[in-house]
Amino acid sequence: MSSKSIDELKIIKSKIDYDDKNFAAVEEWMMPILIKGHEIKWRLSTMKLVLKNEVNINETENIMDKLNINDAKFIYENSDYKDVISIDYIINRITKGVNSCIRHMDKPVGWAITQDDGAIGFLHVLPQYRNNGYAHDITIDLINKVRNKNKIPFVHIEKDNLESMKLATSLGFEKYKIVNWFERE
Repeated sequence: MSSKSIDELKIIKSKIDYDDKNFAAVEEWMMPILIKGHEIKWRLSTMKLVLKNEVNINETENIMDKLNINDAKFIYENSDYKDVISIDYIINRITKGVNSCIRHMDKPVGWAITQDDGAIGFLHVLPQYRNNGYAHDITIDLINKVRNKNKIPFVHIEKDNLESMKLATSLGFEKYKIVNWFERE
């Protein structure tokens, strides 16, 4: 959700249907307006980080591949977000977004996709394949693919995800603002 002012947001809110309960990428200042008169069922807050165009990115060291729709079930089964995503969402992001993976014996062992708002995310490396630079290379590959589409790479990272924050800042991403996903009652 995007808005330039409180007045504009109030107009947007007046057009939201009572049954509209899920909100994404909402800035902190918008929260009181959007939740007024409602309870929050769940909320996920993240830091949005942006990579400026002038930041140079190295090439990957690993052989990169693309995800395909046959990978969707496997990705879902290995996700920490099963309660807020679906296999259909993953298929949508594989077919309509940008993605990258590293495979071992034809199975993805590390992957990332762009979310529906364009954020690089859903980065995951299977535990037995960690500490091999896979997350680093997958992120680099996605940065380059996003830039090739003339878009600015950005990520949303939960505050407790220190490893992802360390990876993003090491690649030159800069903290921008806090954004929220939530469902209201």
